[in-house]
Amino acid sequence: MLVSEVMHKGVSSVQIHDSIKKVASLMKREDIGAVPVYKNERPVGFVTDRDIVVSCLAEGASTDHPVSQAMTRDIITVREKDDLSLASKLMRENQISRLLVIDEGNRPVGMITLHDIIINTQDDTLKVSVINEIKR
Repeated sequence: MLVSEVMHKGVSSVQIHDSIKKVASLMKREDIGAVPVYKNERPVGFVTDRDIVVSCLAEGASTDHPVSQAMTRDIITVREKDDLSLASKLMRENQISRLLVIDEGNRPVGMITLHDIIINTQDDTLKVSVINEIKR
């Protein structure tokens, strides 16, 4: 099964100087938990709702600070034409539950989550493996 068959199509993104408040509002409005962070047209990071809470709010940072203070600088991607097993392998190896999906031109086209993999695969061994590795 291909990543494109189970991913969420479309990607919202934010700019590196956007405020944490603006990013959190976007996440709430679009009911999403993660967005890639761009500097102009180039992806430079990734931020999750958990990053905002743990890295910023719990540390007393102002929601007016730029999202760059909460983001992770690593962006791990998978191509839409890759096999689902590669997406699950990347999640396991990097201990993450979401991947940005890119097309052949390296443009973001969607997201794939641990939940997407679990509900769309019949391979119980793959399900257990991914859950055990990511959630340990």
